[in-house]
Amino acid sequence: MISRKSLFYIFILFLILLPWFNTDIQNDYSISKVSQENVSFYEINPCKISLVQFIGNNIDSIYQNHYYFRPNDKSSIQCFGRIAGVTVMQKELETQFIISVGTNSLINLLFQGLLWVFVFSLVPKNKKPILTSYKYKNLSILLLSYLFAYSIYAESRFYENNLYEFNFNDLRSYLLIFLSYFLISKNLIDIYEERSENLINFIPFVYLFTFIFSGFNFSLLATIFLYLGLVSFFNGEGNSKFNLVFVFLSTWWLINSNGSFYFTVGKLRGFTSSVYEFNANLFWIIFIYILLMGIYKFYIENKKHFNLNFFVKNLSLSSFMILFFGLVSSNIPLFNFFSYYFFGLQRYGVSSNKPFAFDEFGVKISWRGIFPSSETVGEFYGLVLLILLFWIIKRSEIRLIDSVGIFSASLGLYFSDNRTAIVLVFLISLVYVYLLFFKEFINNKFLTLFVLIIFAGSSIYLLSGTSYEFASSSIISQSSVFQYDNIYSSYLRLLNSSQQNGSLFQNVFGLFSTIGFFLNRSEMWGLFFTRYNPTYAELLVGSGPLSFGQLYGEIVINDPESFLLPHSSLLSLIVFIGIVPLIILLVLLAINLIKSKRNYEFLLISIFLFINLIKNDSLNYLVVFLFYSFLFLILRNKGRSLFFR
Repeated sequence: MISRKSLFYIFILFLILLPWFNTDIQNDYSISKVSQENVSFYEINPCKISLVQFIGNNIDSIYQNHYYFRPNDKSSIQCFGRIAGVTVMQKELETQFIISVGTNSLINLLFQGLLWVFVFSLVPKNKKPILTSYKYKNLSILLLSYLFAYSIYAESRFYENNLYEFNFNDLRSYLLIFLSYFLISKNLIDIYEERSENLINFIPFVYLFTFIFSGFNFSLLATIFLYLGLVSFFNGEGNSKFNLVFVFLSTWWLINSNGSFYFTVGKLRGFTSSVYEFNANLFWIIFIYILLMGIYKFYIENKKHFNLNFFVKNLSLSSFMILFFGLVSSNIPLFNFFSYYFFGLQRYGVSSNKPFAFDEFGVKISWRGIFPSSETVGEFYGLVLLILLFWIIKRSEIRLIDSVGIFSASLGLYFSDNRTAIVLVFLISLVYVYLLFFKEFINNKFLTLFVLIIFAGSSIYLLSGTSYEFASSSIISQSSVFQYDNIYSSYLRLLNSSQQNGSLFQNVFGLFSTIGFFLNRSEMWGLFFTRYNPTYAELLVGSGPLSFGQLYGEIVINDPESFLLPHSSLLSLIVFIGIVPLIILLVLLAINLIKSKRNYEFLLISIFLFINLIKNDSLNYLVVFLFYSFLFLILRNKGRSLFFR
């Protein structure tokens, strides 16, 4: 006899598969096989046959990599799960077939939302059930639903291309969105309250499940923390100094929100504003404020339930699953579509099924799997290896799950070609072993001298064949490549002026430019400064959180071959919050590191992350921001003690 639990899982599986069988049963079609010469059937009969029917008549589309299944979020409800059209494209020597699968943003909100609520329900329940809910639970959920509906209004330009027949001037349209999201969030919060104590140990899985609704610039993952942030706000929790500073900055950001600059969110979807204007700025200011409060409340309430054993296991398991699904997704186009849709990814998985590939110059081609950034996922794999090292030394043994984690993380790190992470994992491992086992036997003065010699030797080697003058001016030189006509950004004018005067600022920037040169960031950072056009006030306190619109829309440049982000989380923070708050944050970080000098793991992981954040955009991804925030709070919590020993 089948158990009730088994029946429930069968029902969920049936629910997942059912929409893709949606077909027009009123007509009997003779379905044509897709070919370069024949796609007319799908042009004449859009939204008539189901995805399953298409697969049945085009079996090779399952495994041949020149097929690309893509969701069409602006389809009608009737078209959901059906083939909306087929397009033939010629890319070099490859003929590509783009299969547009009908999806509908409103149905996505309900379908994906309820499915992901089920995913959260798989987390084990608390040992003791919570007898009472938060005091302001229902009010917080209502306000959260209103905030979500407001985001549709604030970023209407983004949603014009994603919402089918949505009337942005009709209150009833927003009411439908409000009610749909309220249904999802209410069920999610109920599930969360039953499992709140265990969720902290499952945080590594956010790299697999991003939970971003298809067609929306919003992640279900943020819902839990936004809810906790609202509860925290109503309870009068939080730091008064932080609140005061944030109100001051927010006032300036809103006053400064003049103009309207659109930004294609792309792979940053779910944690980036699509337009720079007052309403969008207001939404993202509120969003980041209550998100930060929610993160801290979640940590405070659940830190005592943190289990290092489970956390490390889940790190290994998530590392394996990210690599596994990346490999499967790159080899099976249909799974590439389903992984994007059901995992709520920000970007389609990579289509290249050759993670070992090199280009014609013998340079390793970076491979990202299902994650939107190869550098960032390489960071994650490197972090997994470091934490596993700390854990294995603590236990003096290697479990099977640890071996799986080491293998998958090592392979994933190699595939990502994040050479900085590879070098740092090696060096930090050596330092950690020294601090634990050889510190008492090796003279510190001798070690310091040895490190200085190594540093000096490395610097001489790197500078050999390259003058400091060339390296220190590399960013400015690259900026001139992207400069359009005689249009200068305000920051580029400042750089040129300081270069002529030989000021202290130029010397400091020259050192920064040299670092960028050896990190292979001269081009990206040069492009950034070509665009960066702040007023003095914007330079000091930024233009608003999570908003790139002004940066990418204010200055006309010679566009690069592809869209390039700043490739530095620190540069992104300068755009968002300015130099002054950033310096304060760095000083506070330094103070925490000094106070925790005996907490080797905290120190070494902080160094690993900080160096990586200098050269990539990791903090612009919601899942990374959440994971790093919790990792920092958990490791810091141990203060001056050794975390893993």
